[in-house]
Amino acid sequence: MAVTGRLADIAQKSAVLFLAGTTVYYMVNVGLLVNRRMELKKQGKLHEELGRLNDILEAQTANKKSLHAETSTTPTPFPDNDRPGQVKDL
Repeated sequence: MAVTGRLADIAQKSAVLFLAGTTVYYMVNVGLLVNRRMELKKQGKLHEELGRLNDILEAQTANKKSLHAETSTTPTPFPDNDRPGQVKDL
């Protein structure tokens, strides 16, 4: 009984440490993002940066028309019309 209690205690402490670590990590990242945006706003370049990021997002969504698993290094194989069930080599 003491072994399961000790194991549960270790699991609980591990979960708490994991959640605390991820919280700190993301709060630091949000803080850095806010500081960067404040600096860009002071320099008057915030609108340009947000426009650039919006263009990148639009380019990514335009590329979503193809299959999501298809990349330049792993193209989607096409079925061979000569023999059903066979995939032709690329």
